[in-house]
Amino acid sequence: MTRTARIAATRFGISLFALVVLVTGCTPNEKDLKIEDLTAENDQLKRELDDRDRQLAEAQARENEARSTIDELNRELARTRADLAMKGNNQRPVQQAQPIQQPVAQADGWISTPSFDMISIPGEVLFASGKADLTSGGQNTMAKLARDIQSRYSDRDIFVIGHTDNDPIRKSKWKDNWELGSARALTCVRQLQRQGVNGSRLIQANCGEFRPTDANSRANKAKNRRVEFYAVPRGGVLANSTARR
Repeated sequence: MTRTARIAATRFGISLFALVVLVTGCTPNEKDLKIEDLTAENDQLKRELDDRDRQLAEAQARENEARSTIDELNRELARTRADLAMKGNNQRPVQQAQPIQQPVAQADGWISTPSFDMISIPGEVLFASGKADLTSGGQNTMAKLARDIQSRYSDRDIFVIGHTDNDPIRKSKWKDNWELGSARALTCVRQLQRQGVNGSRLIQANCGEFRPTDANSRANKAKNRRVEFYAVPRGGVLANSTARR
């Protein structure tokens, strides 16, 4: 074989080896590295999934606790309103086994009870009909409310609960009263946070049309369209109320 032929044969052999490498894939070391990379990526995905499962479980627990608290708040509020009505009619309450602190309606609209303080703001004060954006008057009202919360209830959780009447949604963009009540409560929560209330203390909730203060007659529907704000002690939700019953 001539020198030229040997060179050509060598070049052909090198080319053939390179082609085999390309066809068969990576070298053993490169395969091992790829396996290690994929294993590490899989482990990372598992850790992320476990973390998301944990966060979901914690969120579900917080939601269940909030729902339980909201139910208790509504029961306590009903008792408070009954006591205030009795007090306004100069009637003596039914004799209790132990004396309890009577609810007090303050001049600024807040109602104080042994378990929490609350204020109910009519929907018309905050929003235009069928809307969830604060009017200019609503923004002023929320600014004052934020100042009250900051100065008087800085150590409490603030529950913000939306309520509507039972008129079906026809012309506005909302799917139903659940959605409207939720959007209004969320607007108030975000406004309080913008006004300086710590977001970790704010709990947004919604009852839609299902917790009216009065029967939904034409005269009472305006009363049922409202947003309620509860200042609840932290670390022992309604403990005083539970202890005295």
